[in-house]
Amino acid sequence: MTGGQAHPLPLLGECDSCGAANGVIFHHPDGQQEHYCPRCAQRYALYTAAYDQLEAGIREAVEAWVSIWGTIPGVIDLHEQLRQIGAKVHDEYKAGCFDREGVQPFPRAA
Repeated sequence: MTGGQAHPLPLLGECDSCGAANGVIFHHPDGQQEHYCPRCAQRYALYTAAYDQLEAGIREAVEAWVSIWGTIPGVIDLHEQLRQIGAKVHDEYKAGCFDREGVQPFPRAA
């Protein structure tokens, strides 16, 4: 509020991912707010689920690997390397380096 008047956030706006006009407000867990159209909201949900699943699988493998090889001098920090790779891919996606084709439907069974 400024000067005693409320300024509500617009529920509809331009999608922050693809620019479509039908974006609705999305609240991220970190408190950030963006507008997503239905296709980008679905893509974001699938991306987040895939990332969480991949992270859980890699964490398990890296913990097992580190328990055996992690005490050897000179072994690189795999967690940091993977974090940097993920951040680079995310930055390239946000910069438009990848196709923004949206979520593709599953192929029909024969």
